[in-house]
Formats: sequence, C-alpha cells, structure tokens
Amino acid sequence: MRIFKQIVIAACAALAFAASIHAQSPAEGWTKMNPTELKNAVELFANDKAALAVGKEGDLNATTMSWGSIGELWGKPIVTVVVDHSRYTYSLMGLYDYFTITAFPKKMNGALDYIGSHSRKTDKNKIQNAGLTTMFTELGNPTFKEGNLIIECRTIYEAPIDVDNMLDDDIIKMYQDNKLKHTMFVGEIVNVWKR
Repeated sequence: MRIFKQIVIAACAALAFAASIHAQSPAEGWTKMNPTELKNAVELFANDKAALAVGKEGDLNATTMSWGSIGELWGKPIVTVVVDHSRYTYSLMGLYDYFTITAFPKKMNGALDYIGSHSRKTDKNKIQNAGLTTMFTELGNPTFKEGNLIIECRTIYEAPIDVDNMLDDDIIKMYQDNKLKHTMFVGEIVNVWKR
C-alpha cells in the first residue's frame, strides 16, 4: 500500500509539473527550459541580436540590445542589461517589474535593426513596422512570435553607470566623448523558453 501511495504521489507531481510547463509557455511550439541550460551567453549579446521588451499590452516598447550578460548573482540566475537614458525603453523599465530578452534567427536582423534605430516617441507602430508580432507570457510580459529564445526576468536591482567608478581608460573616454548615460538593470530569470 505504501508503494502504491508513493507511485500516485509521484504521478501527480509529474502531471502538475507538465501542466505548469504548458501553462507558462507563451504560445504553442515553445518549450520551457532551465536557465542553467542557456548556452553561448556572450555570443547572444556580442554577435547575435536580441530585443529587450518591457511593458504591458497597450503600453510597451522594445529595443535592440547588445550590452548585457547572463550569470548568477545573490544565489539567483540573472540577466544584466544596460539601457541608455535617452531611450523610451528606459522610462518603461522604471515603471514595470518585468522585462524579456528575445533572441531571433539571423533572418530577423533587419527587424532588429529597425527597432534599434527607431524610437517609439516618433514611431508609435515601430514594432509592427519592423515586421514583428507581439505576444505575451503567462505573466503578461511582451515578447515576439518570430523569436527562438525568450528569457523573462523580474528586475531585482538597478543602478546608474557612474564614470567615476570606471577603471578602463577606453571605456571612460567612450562615455565622456559621447556624453553617454546608462542604467544597469539586473533581472532574476523567472522563465526561459526555446523553440
């Protein structure tokens, strides 16, 4: 009898886990994965193109990003992103608790170039004009149907990047010459999907 109960408990747990994976998938064809399975984090930000999206339906924006990292901090899997203060996305990052990073196949590079070079301040339909289709996670956060990897994050830390704390002369010069102002956001990874 004890073994039977253990089998029933294990079967119920397996069904609950399977249901939770399906319930949190942004759409059909997506598979949930563990953040520790993420590969080539440097390549994602340095060579490939990814979109940072934030907001809710009716009030969202996305931009192309290339400054960031994936790792572990304070015992949590995290993504770090750097957002320029002049970007509309920056204002939304302060309003919402979550953001997503969506990676795309190479054929979508033109769309990512478009959202990175157009501002929602002047192009209210920039996401649609780029040929991207917005969809939402179970938590209500924006991402894109055309992507092949989604990382959903809850912001747990933000801080302005301070030139006075920089130690590399080339980076200091880049910030001073271009009068750059950025804030670094650290997001705890709460969901990852791939297809």
